[in-house]
Amino acid sequence: MQEGHPIAFESRKLNDTERRYTVQEKEMTAVVHCLQVWRHYLLSSPFSVKTDNVATSYFQTQKKLSPKQARWQDFLAEFDFTLEYKPGKGTVIADALSRKAELASISQAESTFLNRVWKGLGHDPTAKALVKLALEGKTLRFWVEDGILYTKGRRVYVPSYESLQRDIIRECHDTQ
Repeated sequence: MQEGHPIAFESRKLNDTERRYTVQEKEMTAVVHCLQVWRHYLLSSPFSVKTDNVATSYFQTQKKLSPKQARWQDFLAEFDFTLEYKPGKGTVIADALSRKAELASISQAESTFLNRVWKGLGHDPTAKALVKLALEGKTLRFWVEDGILYTKGRRVYVPSYESLQRDIIRECHDTQ
């Protein structure tokens, strides 16, 4: 977070072995993963890692370590950071993406977004050309489904229409 706003999110799936970890080990797996991803930003400056798991906040002072935990501590020794406990109710922003109740409200806004995309497809010349190619079967990279243009990875093609692209970026990056 920077000035009270999240500036980046990182996630990945746990593999089969990691799914059997304790809650503290899962939390430390996430911390280690994020530090590996953002290592080049974090090595030269002090920072804090906030966790909603009390046991995780004591990881750096833990006496008995498993071999896995010893590897983690060895890696973490490169960084100048503190692990801080922050109760779950104080981590609303970070938890929002992992809580199904909050995601239910996000799915209601999806239809408005898709309606704007659908409308924009008719106004963007590039999108019109891609839709035509897809409907004629002349491209494998794009296809039309329910009036929406998709590309590889089942990603929605966002047309250049009014302020749609900017609005999507703002929605994904602003927290207010």
